Amino acid sequence: MGVYEKVCFAYIEVSNNSTKIVVIMSENNSNHKIKVPIFSSEMIENEKGMFEEANYLSMIKFIKDKIDKFNQHKPIIKKSKFNKVKETQIANIEYFDFDFESVPTLLLKITAFNTNLIDGFVEIDTKINFKKNHKLGSETNFVLIYPSIYGDDSSSFKYQWKFFIYDDPTKETYEIISIAKLVCNKILYIKIRNLKLENIIKEIREEKILENMEVQLSSFYENSEENDIILRKYVITSKISKSRKTKYENIPSEKFEDLLAEKDDFNRRIIKLIKNNRELRITEERKNDLNKFSQTIEEIFNTQITFDNSNIIRMFENDFIVKNLNSVLTEFIKESK
Repeated sequence: MGVYEKVCFAYIEVSNNSTKIVVIMSENNSNHKIKVPIFSSEMIENEKGMFEEANYLSMIKFIKDKIDKFNQHKPIIKKSKFNKVKETQIANIEYFDFDFESVPTLLLKITAFNTNLIDGFVEIDTKINFKKNHKLGSETNFVLIYPSIYGDDSSSFKYQWKFFIYDDPTKETYEIISIAKLVCNKILYIKIRNLKLENIIKEIREEKILENMEVQLSSFYENSEENDIILRKYVITSKISKSRKTKYENIPSEKFEDLLAEKDDFNRRIIKLIKNNRELRITEERKNDLNKFSQTIEEIFNTQITFDNSNIIRMFENDFIVKNLNSVLTEFIKESK
């Protein structure tokens, strides 16, 4: 066991048979982890006029042209969460050319900030309360773009971009993913791939056995019967929310299809099928009137980079980022074959 001179954060896990102290980070002996969520664009058939010819450089140039146009005109690109005042805006995008095994790739360095904050403060020498026009952001949101081309005939090829998101320890995962998707949707005009259910079912039937599955159910319903008797006559509304997450292993594919057909007793259901670093996520949700039913299917590859304190000062250097993302790209291509 190593000796830690200063422990920054630790916690204790207690199970039925054992107690374990988990050290998250120490000053002199620490590994840091950078997660790398991977998203794919929609698969697009060859469209006349989009590219001069079917090659990787044309696909990279397409991205650069969109970014150059954004940087030149600086339109307001923003996103706010439902029922929230705070907004996320994109301020600037830089790009850098790299190669991966003779395929050109593009590293994006995105400057983004939160504004319309209204509440909160920052304290340096003195306390400064946030105002509506203040900006709180970062210049180090990185995404590596990898182009893919399928087919040998330039008149009938298909193409797709892969987005490798550099989710470093200084940021919240949902924020960096949200920033990356905002750039894709509103600046590059590239749609993130949503899979079709029939294709998922076909793939699962071929697998026959699902190694790992996680199902999260959320339900919300009214129940006035359990209110305090003393106050029951004053009740206007009473709602109960329940959430349950269950993990499964080695599920026969036909059982999965039975699960998909079952639509009772939930307002929101998230099904995750996990194999190695690949995750298929099916999100089903009933809208407010409960009669409308939405379904979204995403393909996500999750992997991570590990490094120690000696490299932490290099965490935002382009060469360091690309070197590590290339190792993730190698693993991704190997798993995708």
